Amino acid sequence: MQTSRFQLGLIATLAVGLGFSLSSSEAIGYPAGAAVSLGVNPVFSVGGQLSGGDSETLSIGADDQAAVITDVILTATDIYTNCKARSRVILQDSTATLASFGVGHNSNSSSGLDSVLASLQSGIRIEPGIAVTITSVELHEYACHGSKMEVEYTVSGYYAQP
Repeated sequence: MQTSRFQLGLIATLAVGLGFSLSSSEAIGYPAGAAVSLGVNPVFSVGGQLSGGDSETLSIGADDQAAVITDVILTATDIYTNCKARSRVILQDSTATLASFGVGHNSNSSSGLDSVLASLQSGIRIEPGIAVTITSVELHEYACHGSKMEVEYTVSGYYAQP
């Protein structure tokens, strides 16, 4: 059986049409706005040490950007090896408690330390211009240096558009 010119032309036309229909079109992107602010370094990390009922204001606020806390690290420390203590560490703004963690030091544990490593997937959003404080509230203490267990902290996150 011989193939006619008409059949060859029809096959060629169908192949070209199929090629055009399967080829990808030009991609068009629509801006949805940035989730993280622009800048040289849109992340923050602050740390310090609390003792007993200490409270400190975290220097994470920005007047033109929201701050999102994503990680909190707390470690209970004391120079006396037989110190046994527990504290509650509270993150709060002027109107509400944002987070609360229990941390302690127990000389009977293998390391003597109790740490909290909180990775907050959704984060805690702080609106621009709002101050955040971190407070240590002593719950229990026995044989600690100066009668106060110390809590070392690191709070980190990123800045976002308001």
